[in-house]
Amino acid sequence: DMGNDEESGSSSRSNINSRIVTAVTPLIPPPLRFALKATGLAEEDYVPMRDLFTNPSVSFAYERGWRQGFAAAGFPGPDKEAEMVMEYFDPVAEGKGASTVVDMSCATGLFTRRLAKSGKYGRVIGCDYSDSMLQEARRRIKADSELRERTAGQTRLDLVRLDVGNIPMRSDAVDALHAGAAMHCWPDLDSALSEIYRVLKPGGRYFATTFLAQYFRGLQASENGQTGPDTQAFQYFASTDELKDMLVKAGFEEDKVSVEVLGTACVE
Repeated sequence: DMGNDEESGSSSRSNINSRIVTAVTPLIPPPLRFALKATGLAEEDYVPMRDLFTNPSVSFAYERGWRQGFAAAGFPGPDKEAEMVMEYFDPVAEGKGASTVVDMSCATGLFTRRLAKSGKYGRVIGCDYSDSMLQEARRRIKADSELRERTAGQTRLDLVRLDVGNIPMRSDAVDALHAGAAMHCWPDLDSALSEIYRVLKPGGRYFATTFLAQYFRGLQASENGQTGPDTQAFQYFASTDELKDMLVKAGFEEDKVSVEVLGTACVE
């Protein structure tokens, strides 16, 4: 039947187009994403964070423009951020041959590589839930001559796939832990922060960057109100006090928790 064949072909093409749009939607800036939704080409549901960052397209794009876009929220850039992280870690980890530093939700290893190349730590472990992110991290490490040609006595560098809510490490094992632009993507923050506190040694340090709700309100405005807490799978932090309370609940001492706001991003 010619008519049925044509309908079947049209349906097949429509399904293929839909899959293509779904795959590239995470890479589309918010205003253009809204335009696609208005035409019916893009689905209404926002891509959940965990699924978003397991998308190979996002792993490919992460250091090719995606992460650079965080500057609009106040992030000072990878080099400056890494400098801030290492300065904060110095009292507990610098110059200690046996020190272990974890880069949690390391993505493509943007900070993992910087931490390892600093030569300050005995071991650096990059951890992420996403296989595709870790594959890109391995590729970039192998392409970096400083890391590829390491000799005995230099920082040991490992990549591990794990869930931050259930870290497969013994308690009191880590000197310092970094989580860059990650907390808003964790589905169970209470479990994640409790696990981070558990694996840190007494006196260990945790440095994290994330977004405040103000940033997401800006995204919501750019999409004419089409997105928001009810349609995006982000964690929303209304204030620095909320962040501080969550850390204290996880076990961190209140008088040792500091939150600094940079633009609409914040550093803990």
